[in-house]
Order: sequence, then structure tokens, then C-alpha cells
Amino acid sequence: MIGEAEIRRLAGKWGVDPMLVDLDYVLGCFLASLYRREWAKDLVFKGGTCLRKCYYPGYRFSEDLDFTAIHSLNAQELKERVMEVIRIAEDIWQIDFSVRPIKVDILKDEYGKETYQVRIYYRGPLRRAGDPRAIRMDVTADETVAFQPAWRAIIHPYSDVELLSDIRVPCYDLLEILAEKIRALAGQRRYAIARDLYDVGQLLKRAVVDLDRLVEALPHKMAAKGLPSAIDIVRLESRREDFRADWQRNLVYLLPSDTGVEFDSAWDETLKFLSQVAQRVGSIHEDRGSDTGDCLAS
Repeated sequence: MIGEAEIRRLAGKWGVDPMLVDLDYVLGCFLASLYRREWAKDLVFKGGTCLRKCYYPGYRFSEDLDFTAIHSLNAQELKERVMEVIRIAEDIWQIDFSVRPIKVDILKDEYGKETYQVRIYYRGPLRRAGDPRAIRMDVTADETVAFQPAWRAIIHPYSDVELLSDIRVPCYDLLEILAEKIRALAGQRRYAIARDLYDVGQLLKRAVVDLDRLVEALPHKMAAKGLPSAIDIVRLESRREDFRADWQRNLVYLLPSDTGVEFDSAWDETLKFLSQVAQRVGSIHEDRGSDTGDCLAS
């Protein structure tokens, strides 16, 4: 495990809270320990943490780990496997994951679909006393995966990076991440989540977006959560101030100081793109009817 001084130095360099860097470091160590196990290849890494840890160095920070399970598993099996990962992480990095028993809950996501949520308590380089912090691990089994996962190295901007050099992680294709972020923006989430808005905007800037493949996959991704394929742009536009408030409350502190992304520009660019996607999805829906049969990975 690296020292407190390194955590604080990097926090100053990136302009974020040292505890956020502490968590980011531990997330990387846990992720590397997870994918040392053969069975973990059936857990496909996704979401904002995947973008930071496996695609874009210096991307926004994230505070949990999201996965799609390719094959079914139960809560007890997941708990036993996470305990196995914890033992590996403690052996390699000397991070204390035994400060409190892990907790596994079966929850309903925002679409009413079953998901597993695991809380793994730890003491990292900064927290040697007091209440432990927790990693949150969300595992979804009821999901349509439209594109072949990409095997990626872990981005670990810390001095013990050599301990991760041989690890490869099955990650969502960038189009898959983009499709799920669009679904989150266009779906029926109760709350406006600015991280989704930010991630869509960044993917438009950083990735090569094949609009035809994206539009082909979106109806299947929406159907997997029981949502209509149509994107309600008017409804989304009506929530602009909700997203602005969440941007300030729940996103700004996750952004490195050199990010330079403002809400209004991210909103305008994303809404322009989503309007284009909505038109394309609507025309396909009219041409093919409401059938959303099997979506083949490509």
C-alpha cells in the first residue's frame, strides 16, 4: 500500500479531496484483485469508474464499481467470491478489508430490476482509525449486452502500478457505455444525475461514435429495462435546472481542477446529440414496428 504522503500530494496536484484519492486508489487495488480470479471474466466492468480506470487517464473520479454479470449468480455465491478477492487484496496491498463484515443486499434498481449491492469496508492509506469507509459494488444480472466487451489494462496513477501490469479487465465497449448513459438520461429516473450528462458529453468528445450502431442498439437497451425506445427530448429539456443543481451538488467535487467543463456547454452539446439520436431511433421504430428482438453483439 502506498503512503499517506503520496495520496495528499496527488490530491493537491489534481485539486480534489484527499479522501477521494484514497478511495480511487483502493478501487484500483480491489479491481486488480478481482480480475486475478478466472470467474471474474463473467463480470463486465461498466459505468463512470470504468471510464476512469480503463479508458481515459485523468477522467472524473467515481465512487463505486458497476458490473453486468454475464451468467447468473446468487447472493451467497457473490459474497463468497468477494471474500476471496478481499483476501487477495489484503495479501498484495496490505489494505485492511476486515474492519467490518461485507454486506450483500438484493435491491431493485431505478427501473425495478433486481441488482446486487455489495458494501466492502476498508481502511486505506488515510484512514488508520475511526469509522471505516466502504466500496460499493453493484452487480446487475438482468441486462442486454449489445457489443462485445473490450479487454483493457487498469489505469493506476500511483507508484505501485507495477503490481497491476499483468491484469486485463473485460469492459463495456464505449458504445455500450454511451447507450446506457443515454438510457439513464432518457429513461424514468426519479432524480436528475449530472454524472450521466457529463459522461455522454465526454464520450462525444473523446470516442469515435458510430451513430448507426448506437441507434441500432438503443431500442434493445431500453427494452431491457422496460422502457419505450422513444427519447422524450421535451421532458428532458424541462429538467435542465434539476441537472444543473445536481452538477453542483454531486459532480463538481469529482472533477480534477484542470477539467474545464461547464454545465451549460455540456448540456447544450448533449441535448443536440440526443435530439439527433431521438430522430434516428424514431424513424427506425416507424420502419420496423415495435419489435425489439435479439440484439447481436458486434
